[in-house]
Amino acid sequence: MTQFAARALNLFVCASMVASLSATGNAQFTASIGGTVKDAAGALISGANVTVTNVETGKSQQTITGDEGFFRVSGLPPGKYTVTADASGFKKKVIENVVLHAEEAQGVNITLEAGQVSESVTVSATANEAAQIHTENANVDRAITTREILRIPQSGRDPYELISGGRHSESGIGERDSGVVEQLLG
Repeated sequence: MTQFAARALNLFVCASMVASLSATGNAQFTASIGGTVKDAAGALISGANVTVTNVETGKSQQTITGDEGFFRVSGLPPGKYTVTADASGFKKKVIENVVLHAEEAQGVNITLEAGQVSESVTVSATANEAAQIHTENANVDRAITTREILRIPQSGRDPYELISGGRHSESGIGERDSGVVEQLLG
């Protein structure tokens, strides 16, 4: 009986670990693509079909724009995507090479042209357009290069000045440290 209890306990622990790891794996993708669908006059189009397709995996997710012409597809892994939008009375629009990074909310605003549904307009981003404007938030996502760090004015090239914002007095003591020094000397 004790062997059975030990095996059952081991099975329970293993199943719990697998469940927690799979939940963690699914929670890693919080990136999303969202935006509005408008016509050429700027009027919002509700009920438009929007499909977001991962170029590498071929996996597609579909959604329909709301009353205000807004759509959002969440839980996407990083990669290149193709966004397709169509509505009755409008040409189908395909936007290719939308690059999505981890933890990013990428905005894609789509303007549909009037016409037959069988007609299609394709917009493709090039590699030079990698630095995209983030309209969903005010983040500036860019790595600081070594050259830029070396060009920052510093006295003494102390790397901790980068953290404190270079707030050091002429005596070499930081503004935050000056009160402590005065207490020791005073």
